[in-house]
Formats: sequence, structure tokens, C-alpha cells
Amino acid sequence: MKAFGRVLTALGLLVLSSIRADAHDPSMPHHEWFNKQEMNAAARQRLGVPWKSCCDNGDVFKTRFRVGEDRSDQWQYLKDGEWKTIPPDVVKEEDTPDHVPVLFINRHTGVELCFFVPRGGL
Repeated sequence: MKAFGRVLTALGLLVLSSIRADAHDPSMPHHEWFNKQEMNAAARQRLGVPWKSCCDNGDVFKTRFRVGEDRSDQWQYLKDGEWKTIPPDVVKEEDTPDHVPVLFINRHTGVELCFFVPRGGL
């Protein structure tokens, strides 16, 4: 019975450690900033979505970013080992609270919703 209890405790700790805090968590830094961000009208039209918020149907995708290989004004992000191009209609030229790039993707489809360009480069 003690072994079963240890297994349940270990399983509970594993589940708790896999739950991540994110921008939707009011205790996280800059929670209010994340919740105020809205999609560009062109992106909403292209995606055919009725909502405006980057955060309501999206999550911040933590990854690496780079400028396009041809050094054009194109941003890319690393997902599943591949560099993906960020659609220009989701790019926002506003700064973020920590001055780092922020990408919101749809939590159900993985489609890019909003990307905030970092001030001062990468």
C-alpha cells in the first residue's frame, strides 16, 4: 500500500509540474498587457475570425526568432525544428513590456495571430 501511495504522489507531482503558468494567469508579470493586445484588422479578415484579442483564442508561443534569410523585412520563428515565416498581417510594430519578441498562436489550430517586433533587434 505504501508503494501505491508513493506512485500516486509521484504522479501528482508530475501532473503539477506539467501545468504551466502563462499570460492568462493573473499572477504572471505583464498579465494586463497581454490581455489588452488585439489582432490587426487584415489578419482578422484573412483568418475569418470574429474576435479581436490576441490572447482570448491564442497563447504566447515561446521560441527563437530571426529575420528572414534574405535579410528582408520578414520575421521567422522556430517550430518543430523548422523555421516558419510570420505572416506580415500579424506583425505589430509596438514594443513589449520586456522588449523581446512575442508571438501569439491560436491554441487550437497553431495559426499565427499576433507578433510584436522587438525594439532594438534580437
